[in-house]
Amino acid sequence: MVNRLLVSSLEEFENLHVTPNPGRTLIVGSQIYRDKEDRRQRYADVLGVDMLEGPGVDRVLDLEEDLPEDLGQFDHVECMSVLEHSRRPWLLAANLERLMAPGATIFVSVPLCWRIHGYPSDYWRMTPEAIRQLFPNVEWQSLMLASHGLTEGPKFAVVKQGGHPYLARTETVGFGRMAGTPAQASRTRRGARSTRPTATVEPAATEEGGASQGTASE
Repeated sequence: MVNRLLVSSLEEFENLHVTPNPGRTLIVGSQIYRDKEDRRQRYADVLGVDMLEGPGVDRVLDLEEDLPEDLGQFDHVECMSVLEHSRRPWLLAANLERLMAPGATIFVSVPLCWRIHGYPSDYWRMTPEAIRQLFPNVEWQSLMLASHGLTEGPKFAVVKQGGHPYLARTETVGFGRMAGTPAQASRTRRGARSTRPTATVEPAATEEGGASQGTASE
């Protein structure tokens, strides 16, 4: 089931706060399932990676492990609804920072309040401060909570069902920029060839659906 209020809040955040750098883009958790958007279509030069093979995946990678030498660096990174599925998100985040060229931008979303979901497993819920700690070299221009609207404070939206209050599904969402300047990126682009292969309001307790590495339509 798609949480329309959350989707609307995420879209509002993206429209107001997300200004991706042009150039190479990395989509982390790019596998397409059900009605999930193929966000690769938004970019001209893009690589979609995921831990699992499937539609929308250009390259299968475990970003908790050592990075392949031919991956190069990127000007923009998307990591949406992925961090909660990483066993060791501090390693994944460190690798994403390594993959970001100086001055690169990053768009992150991760659940703060939602039911347990798999694909293959679900480990974490994260506050805005957790994102700051995971990405110490990113200068965050916006870090907010998305639920029934966008907020900067710590308060959750509350909904009622059957006369009982529930915390609404809420995501931490952020947009930031890697320390450094884009001009420094040229020396780090070895192996950065083409990206994609050319050959080929509801309470969290009652929401349905789920997916490994996706967006609010999980």
